[in-house]
Amino acid sequence: MNLIEAIIAVPDHRKPRGIRHPLWLILTIILLGSCTGYWGYKPLVDFTKNHRATLIKLFDLPSDIRFPSHSTFRNIIHSLDFEIIAVLFNRWAQQNLPIAPGELMAIDGKSIKSTSVGGNSSYQNFVSMVSVYSHDRGWVVRHKVMENQHRSEIEIVEELIRELSGCQIVITADALHCQKKTLALIIDGGNDYIVTIKKNQSSLFKAAQELVKSTNASDSLQASEQLHGRTTTRSTTIYPIPAQLLPLWAGAKYIIAIVRTGLRWQGKKSRRRLVDFNESHYYLSSLDWSARQFSDAIRGHWLIENQLHWVKDVTLNEDNCIHRGGNAPANWAMVRQFLVSLARMSGTNTLPQALRLMANQIENISELLFGFLTRDKPVKYFALAPVNSPLP
Repeated sequence: MNLIEAIIAVPDHRKPRGIRHPLWLILTIILLGSCTGYWGYKPLVDFTKNHRATLIKLFDLPSDIRFPSHSTFRNIIHSLDFEIIAVLFNRWAQQNLPIAPGELMAIDGKSIKSTSVGGNSSYQNFVSMVSVYSHDRGWVVRHKVMENQHRSEIEIVEELIRELSGCQIVITADALHCQKKTLALIIDGGNDYIVTIKKNQSSLFKAAQELVKSTNASDSLQASEQLHGRTTTRSTTIYPIPAQLLPLWAGAKYIIAIVRTGLRWQGKKSRRRLVDFNESHYYLSSLDWSARQFSDAIRGHWLIENQLHWVKDVTLNEDNCIHRGGNAPANWAMVRQFLVSLARMSGTNTLPQALRLMANQIENISELLFGFLTRDKPVKYFALAPVNSPLP
């Protein structure tokens, strides 16, 4: 099932009385318009006006069709279950974003600030998105959403790991996911892992410290860099784990110790100064790699923060989304997931550059999103009646 068929299969949650536009048409316009530069309810109306002839041709629509108003787009975004667009993204990503054997995949969650309710009380709730992000390609290959009060990120990550079974990839994760069950699922699924060790697993953390003190390293690497006016030296040392040391941690082969030293900026802008720092971090892995390979992979994990979460917050303004109310912030976050991955497919250096290239490229983006094989031939999917059955 491709994205078009999946959209058609989305059950319409609205009451039948008064419906003027089928849900699949509204969702298609939201995805296509947003990914070609029309971000928001009134901009989507401009999109249908500016590209009316192209939309009619691509989707085989009636020539006298009346496209939805901005209030229709708003009502759908407010009321639609945000998990639906998450499912649509995964269906599209599975068919269009390949996963290569041996590829490094970072898994991490990001809360959507504008969905937070309840303040700092026990009633606090917010929506989080957990993404599987390719280090090398810069796109998201899978994601899931969750409400903080209902489910935990650990549980969501375990579900994603099960879905990735058999892909023969390397999963990188932070200390939250340094869990025996999680790592066992990775190994049982034919994948490998590199995971941060912190004091939330106190016995493992102490074992790593003792191993580093008492065992000879099998390989090491030291590298220095100057960036943003400061100097950092990074030492990576790897230690083989004796077979009897960590029997409960599936596949554990190496402890990686990374020591960072140098100067960093501290304080507010008006009083910033360079201060010395010295940090030690430990990692657990099922791989038999060199110190250089581990060093590159561990640094690569943080691309999910720098090139996905930060980009969505700063470039796409996700945390301060002006579209509030109902499920709107979460649904717009799902749409941003399409936008970022499509932008990465363009091969440009920065997201703003990709967005400029994608602007008003209706036919090109339709081909990437919906798999239109021939631009001169209208797609007949939209001649079908909507199917009010759950997505398979």
